[in-house]
Amino acid sequence: MSPMESNQSPTPNEEFETALMEVERSLLKLQGRYKEVQQAQKQKRDLEERLNPVSSEDSLEVQKINEELQQLRITLESNLLTDEDIKTLFWEGVRQGLLGEFFWQIIRFGGLGVLLGWLLKTWAG
Repeated sequence: MSPMESNQSPTPNEEFETALMEVERSLLKLQGRYKEVQQAQKQKRDLEERLNPVSSEDSLEVQKINEELQQLRITLESNLLTDEDIKTLFWEGVRQGLLGEFFWQIIRFGGLGVLLGWLLKTWAG
């Protein structure tokens, strides 16, 4: 084994350290997202408690609280799913046939339309 070959492939210790550092980064990111979700849920509960005693005469206050609740719902939903999760869910849906059924209907009826058009053209001359 030449010295150049040993420099190209990482040792098992280096691979383990790299994987461990990646896990640590992921854990820190997850902890941060968890704290954000907890804060948003607490804000949501506080806003819902504020909304209960507000009378219907304070429609501006109710509208403001509802807008804040909607923004918190969006924050919670966006924090629970990462871009990678969304991509995974999309491709799982495609593989399971959510878009697959639609695709085959296009092929079926599109092909039938092309065939019917070709037959009408040859018949009409």
